[in-house]
Amino acid sequence: MKNSVGIKVLSKACGVLPHSIRTWEKRYQAFTPERTEGGQRLYSFEDLERATLIGDLLNQGHAISKVGMLSLEELTTLSEASGDVKEDSSYWTDVSISKLFEHLSKYAIDEVVSELQHLRMNCGAKEFIFKVVLPVMQEIGMKVSKGDFSVTQEHIVSTIIRDQLAQLALPNFLDSNNRVALATPDGNLHELSILIADIICRSNRVSTSYLGASHPAVCLGEAVNALKINTIIMGVVSSDKWDYEKNMVHYLSELDKHLTIETTVILGGGWDLDFPRFKKIKEVRVIKDFQTFDKLILNPNFFLNAYL
Repeated sequence: MKNSVGIKVLSKACGVLPHSIRTWEKRYQAFTPERTEGGQRLYSFEDLERATLIGDLLNQGHAISKVGMLSLEELTTLSEASGDVKEDSSYWTDVSISKLFEHLSKYAIDEVVSELQHLRMNCGAKEFIFKVVLPVMQEIGMKVSKGDFSVTQEHIVSTIIRDQLAQLALPNFLDSNNRVALATPDGNLHELSILIADIICRSNRVSTSYLGASHPAVCLGEAVNALKINTIIMGVVSSDKWDYEKNMVHYLSELDKHLTIETTVILGGGWDLDFPRFKKIKEVRVIKDFQTFDKLILNPNFFLNAYL
């Protein structure tokens, strides 16, 4: 039988829990299982080979958003080329991040704060995001998936990172014609993603109106209308309290009813869904990682909707 490997075998090969495998399937199409009549996932031996390579690459410091969609051949080539060297990371940053996790393992919160503060003060804003914040969040997520760290430790890191991001006093170049609103949908409390997006925007001299987390569709529509903003950037990372696949289309449909101006919606952290044709939302763009988002914002035609 071609598909004869269960999800537990695949998750062991990747070194993560089964729910991470299911998330990667939806978000990155990392695997394409068949199903039994009872709904059980069955994976091919090629999927198992992919899982082993992905696990190795994650351990080397690569992001799942970068490797999840690669072909088996591309994964093999990248694994051979990478060796044990971490991607885009300087020695002193690696050392400091390693110390951070040592302190976190002992719940030495003050020391974790000190390491992150040291890194923030010795990096530029975008460097802090891409070389510190995102790698740390990726690593803590992996450690929680493997059961090495607890959800509480993940929350500790997230809270400290949020506080450090708040201390990045970047100017907001007010431009009423070229401005974006940042928010999350009602019930989605994942504010860290739009905080990071706000910093990337300001670093690239894009004017922002930061609206915060968990907006009912009618309220967000009213705010966007009043501010006359035609680009909404939404953080849509799923959690145990909010499901992207179940909620996103309905939310956008409700938002569309309350908009009076044409608007482009950028969804960060989601994946392509069967979006209907809206009246006021003229385009829904799904961005799967912050590196792609940074390139999008840097595009001089960004506000002309000539996206990369």
